[in-house]
Order: sequence, then structure tokens, then C-alpha cells
Amino acid sequence: MRARLNRGVLVAIVAGPGSLAGSRRPNLILILTDDQRWNTLWAMPRVRELLGGHGVTFENAFVTTSYCCPSRASILTGQYSRHTGVLSNSPPDGGAPVFRDGSTLATWLHAGGYHTALVGKYLNRYGTIAPRIPPGWDTFDAISSEPETTYYNITLNENGREVRYGGSPNVYSTDVLGNLALDFVRSTRPPFFLYFAPVAPHLVAAPAPQDVGAFAHLPPPSSPSYDEADTSDKPWNGTIPPLSPRRANVISVDRRQMLQSLLELDRVVQALVETVAARGGLGDTVIAFASDNGFMWGEHRLEGKVWPYEESIRVPLVIRVPWVAPPGRTDRHMALNIDLASTFADLAGVTPGLPQDGRSLVPLLRGAGPDPPWRSAFVVEYLGHETFPESPPRFEAIRTTGYLYAEYTNGWRELYDLRRDPYELRNLAGQPGDASLQALLARRLHALLAA
Repeated sequence: MRARLNRGVLVAIVAGPGSLAGSRRPNLILILTDDQRWNTLWAMPRVRELLGGHGVTFENAFVTTSYCCPSRASILTGQYSRHTGVLSNSPPDGGAPVFRDGSTLATWLHAGGYHTALVGKYLNRYGTIAPRIPPGWDTFDAISSEPETTYYNITLNENGREVRYGGSPNVYSTDVLGNLALDFVRSTRPPFFLYFAPVAPHLVAAPAPQDVGAFAHLPPPSSPSYDEADTSDKPWNGTIPPLSPRRANVISVDRRQMLQSLLELDRVVQALVETVAARGGLGDTVIAFASDNGFMWGEHRLEGKVWPYEESIRVPLVIRVPWVAPPGRTDRHMALNIDLASTFADLAGVTPGLPQDGRSLVPLLRGAGPDPPWRSAFVVEYLGHETFPESPPRFEAIRTTGYLYAEYTNGWRELYDLRRDPYELRNLAGQPGDASLQALLARRLHALLAA
């Protein structure tokens, strides 16, 4: 039995090759969404049940740079953006043209005997180097049209051949990409690695036809930081105005449509699980679900990402593993996007070809106490050149289990006590009573940067 997508609807048909159960090393699937907040999995019941219910949900998962291309380069290498050199979404210091792609998770796994595939979004500005296929990919079905984040009228570089998919409602990008991912899983002998990167829920988000009208009665935002009333403590006070009624409505529509766009992806996740199961492969397959960065929906008067605030840097991370039984479990350790390369390499039994800023999550997936002890802090950074409305200056920050401290290149400073102030409403930087705390965090930040 195999599953396929037809106009966004899951159907089952009889067919399929033999079992995957004889694989000595696990098949690996990474599903990477685009701009998905950590607290939106409530809209994806299949991800929660089929992945989280048979695996580990990381409640404190973060990205080290909350920007698409730098984060994706970090996911493929296990390195901070300061080490990958991918600092922005476009040249001269970002995008696919500047990524050093000779040593990545794909090349490590390919050299280790894995059949590898990328389906969906590779790196921003990939279209400028297409149809070139980066090293390590046996199957490469990458979005090459600009912008990459459209839901209709997409062009894919399918193993060096440009293929255009039209604008019919039946040609929805999540379904196009989902079908290609399903074809790879159905037809590839183990062990395999699938990197599946749909564009949902990136703006301008569009729901699948059957999901138009979903979440019509979505409750309004309830966070105390939404349209933050008093920004006198913020270093940018006076430059970012309160939300106007028009802008608040735009954010409301964006929020609803981003959630709508996740619904069809949730069905694709089910189809992937069913396809693996039909081959008898769930006992030999690890499936991870994550996002490249978070997204703000009006918190601190902002819409978007990049900033070091919680809504921007926190992401969903759910990993299904064969050894965890329902109902699954949660883990509160700090898990990072830079951990994914080390984790997949560890699972595959291969050695990363680059020094790793991240570390393998496998001990946490197995429920073992990590040795050495797990991290209690990490670097958050944005070092790129790109500016856009309400974008921050370049910065380096430290996020600990209890604090966020950020140093911006223009001299701004922010410090939040996340235990007492989880919504980051009271900036303690520069306050005399918190000078010693600020100095301590500054030293910890610079020690991490020097490591």
C-alpha cells in the first residue's frame, strides 16, 4: 500500500516495493518548514500524533540566527553563521552563491552510503546558480524560481532540468513537493536521507483550496507583548510606532493564512509516515520536523523575524524515533538548529566533515543523561548586511536558561530576566541594580564567541 497526494487530498492505492526493515542504519527524514513559530503545532494534529506521539518534542528549541538562509546553512553544516559565512539571504554575504557547499550533511551521508534527496527550498537565491546541483545530493528537486516562497507557479530544478508547475488550484506547491518526496521514499532503497523543505507557512501565505476559510474565528493575540504599549525601556523607542488598525489587520490576516497553509503540510506529513509504514520501515526511520526560524505576529510592535526576541528565535522541533512508544515524551533541554547536522550524522554513524558548533541530540532522544552536561547558553546572532523596515542592527546575543542579553553594533543593549519577565517587557540593560548581571552575561557571551 502506498500513499499519494491528489489535489491536496490523501488517497490510498495498492502497490509498493518490499520492506525497509532490513536496513542496518536508520533512514533519515528532515521536514523543514519556513518561518513557523514554535507554538503553532496545535494546528498540526498529525505532526503531534504521528511524530510527537512516537518520539520526542523539544519544548526549548531555538535557531542561532533567525533568518532563512543563514539558518539553513547552519542546519546543513552544524555551524554558527559566523563560521559558515552565510550571514544574509543574498550576496555579497549570503544566499546560495556564497555558501561553501563542499562539506555538508548531504556530502557526509552520501559518502557514508546514504541515498540523499532534497525536495523544496534549498537556499535563498538558488535560482541564480541553477541548474548547478550542490555536492552530495543524489536527487535534487529544488525550487529555482524567484521568489522561492510562492505557492503556485513554481519552477523546480529537477536533477538539472528546469520544470515549471502552473498556477492551477490543482498545482499547489505543498502538493507538488509532497508528491516528489513521496516518490523518493517509495522508490529508494535504504538507507536514505530526505530533506523535505516546503515553503509553508512563509508569507505571502496561501492555503490549499480546501483550507480556504479555516480558522475564521481565530482568537485575537493574547500575549502581553502584542503591540507593546510602553516601549520606553527599548533601545529602539521612538522608531517603531504602535500598530495602526490597518497594520494590525494585516498581521491578523497574515497570521490566519500562515496557519491555514500548515494544514495541507500536516496531511503531507501523514502521507510520508504512511508511505514509510507501507514499506515496513517505521522501525528503521527517524523523522524530524523543524523550522528555519520563528516569526513575530505583532509582539513588540513587530512582524517578522531576525530580532533576538523569543517569538523570533524559538521553533518547533519534533523527532520521531523507533524506540519511543506512544504517547511520546517531551524534553526541556536547549536544542538548536546547529544540532541537527551532528544528530543525523550520529544516527548514521558518519563523522561530520566540519568542526561542529552544535552537538548530537541522540543522548536526549534515547532518554540518557548527556555527558558532558548539556548546554545552558548559546549564541544568537545576526551579522548580515540586509536592512528592511523594522530590521535590527547587527547584533550578538546570549540566550541562557534564564536570561537574554543582546549587544547591537550601534551601541544598543537589551537584557531580560526570562523567569520574571517571559514576555521581554522590561529591559534591564543599563539599570544600576543589574550592572553586575549585565557584566556577567557580557563575559559569558564573549567567552562563547571566542570558543
